[in-house]
Amino acid sequence: MIKYLMRKTIYKKVDRETQDMLLQLIAQYHIIEFFCFMFWLAIYILPFIPLFIIDAFEDVNFSVTTHIAITTFILIWTVGLFAAFRIFKSAMIGFSELLAERIYFLACTKKGKALSKQDFETIRKVDEKLYVLIVTQTCRGYCYSICFKMCKALKKGYIEFVAIKKLAMDKYDEEDDGKDFTMHTLYVNNGWAFDTFSSRQYPVEKLHQIYKAKIYKVFDYNFICNKSYGEFKDELKTELIEWSAANDCSIFW
Repeated sequence: MIKYLMRKTIYKKVDRETQDMLLQLIAQYHIIEFFCFMFWLAIYILPFIPLFIIDAFEDVNFSVTTHIAITTFILIWTVGLFAAFRIFKSAMIGFSELLAERIYFLACTKKGKALSKQDFETIRKVDEKLYVLIVTQTCRGYCYSICFKMCKALKKGYIEFVAIKKLAMDKYDEEDDGKDFTMHTLYVNNGWAFDTFSSRQYPVEKLHQIYKAKIYKVFDYNFICNKSYGEFKDELKTELIEWSAANDCSIFW
């Protein structure tokens, strides 16, 4: 039911194939975000509970004073919350977004075998900016540098370059070249992969299936340990562009 509703609402402007991909990649975040925004609705309806109690006990006669007190409380609560929303709208929305980010990180991002609890702590100590990008789900669009920095910080695992099926919305990007695939990188460890687009961990074969991926190459920590990101990029760029051109794949590096 939830997936059906998402297809008909937030994903309604994209094709079925893209919907299938998004439902497996980022649906959980949208669900968490929705319930975090519902937090304020729950606060709003809280004072109406006494009314439901009164209706449930029809045989109980409440005094006029009690009725007036309940009605007054509901009125003050409703007006006060409405005024608070008008004044603190940005702060309230921001709180909901921060809450959603934190819940998603704890419930989704941290779950998997590519990155352990200790790995996240290591990343935080070695590169706090990288850690913040992962925690706040703002690493999307920076897969090359993020995966490189993760591999460097953890000194293990490898970077996998894959051509992935383009999402329908990417085809309307002004930089789009009309190709069906786009180059993407994953951080892979223990047979699992961390994906920057969804900020989640998956069994690597499962992620290949979702993305309909074509694997280009993998590079382990030993390959990059003595290289800067710029050196790594320059060393791969020519061959990667050639492979992408031969495999119907865009590359924006």
